[in-house]
Amino acid sequence: MSKKNRVVGILGLGLFGSALAKSLSHNGIDIIACDRDEKIVNALENDLAIASIGDFTDLDFMRESGFGNCDVIVIATGSDLESCVLGVINARELGIETIICKAKNQSAAKVLDALKVNRVVLPEIESGEHIADVLSRNSLEDMIKLDSETAIVEFRVPQKWLGHTVDELDLRRHYDINIIGLRKQIKETLNTKFDPDYHFGPDDLVVAVVNRDRFEQIDYLEKL
Repeated sequence: MSKKNRVVGILGLGLFGSALAKSLSHNGIDIIACDRDEKIVNALENDLAIASIGDFTDLDFMRESGFGNCDVIVIATGSDLESCVLGVINARELGIETIICKAKNQSAAKVLDALKVNRVVLPEIESGEHIADVLSRNSLEDMIKLDSETAIVEFRVPQKWLGHTVDELDLRRHYDINIIGLRKQIKETLNTKFDPDYHFGPDDLVVAVVNRDRFEQIDYLEKL
């Protein structure tokens, strides 16, 4: 399933959750979300496929609200660590494989890391818009915007690249992609000394400088 077809669940619609919901909705992603504040939920109703008022620490509520249909769940409220932990447990109970959590501080982040969630967002400054960039793309693992036109992106090697070399694909000419490094895992040290005749493998992660508009266009259309 491509990221464009994913359903994303958002638990908590504070500043972070609301920004995330609006950005994902703008990029055509279906959102299931909840918050205990009726006014907040109603204000975002047009951006949400399913909007529920309630407590995500209640497993029955989450099940009845459709969160079991999500491919990704973001626990977007980090003020109450106990609630975050219960949210993680409930999401796992519903069979959700990808869980992202916001943490209010380093101590909370350590607890959430120990639960082996897929990503911990810290601090508050890491905006919902950035996570939306990642979830909205088909291949993207991370993006750092350098300016209005340029970004550094990290993405999994596309199927069509497998077995081909960097030199054969001529990525700079065809896609305006300038590869600066490769690695096998997200936290692994970047290999910046790869040869032009390196053959791409199925586990490769590519880090590159790209034109944002050009990369987004070919990624959305799955033409990489």
